[in-house]
Amino acid sequence: MEALLSFAGIVGAVCCVAMYAAVSFGKINAEKPLFFLVNGVGAGLILIGAAQEFDIGDLGTIAQELIWAAISLYGAARAYAKTPAWQRATERWTNAVASSPL
Repeated sequence: MEALLSFAGIVGAVCCVAMYAAVSFGKINAEKPLFFLVNGVGAGLILIGAAQEFDIGDLGTIAQELIWAAISLYGAARAYAKTPAWQRATERWTNAVASSPL
């Protein structure tokens, strides 16, 4: 179980770093909800990893990731609200067609 929790923390860190790199290299727009959602999931996974053997030294990590998750949740909601409904529907349709096996 310890290995699984440690792995969750590593995957969370990869999620956060990957989104930062994707925005830095112009592969994803930081105004899209996906950016914030992946960062939020990453923060949650890092929290899971940090909680495996909690000690007082983990308080900084836990505080940072709670703030990161809150900012990500707020950013995702804001980005989602700013995206027109027709654009969200078009993106869903495009993604569904692109992933279709036909």
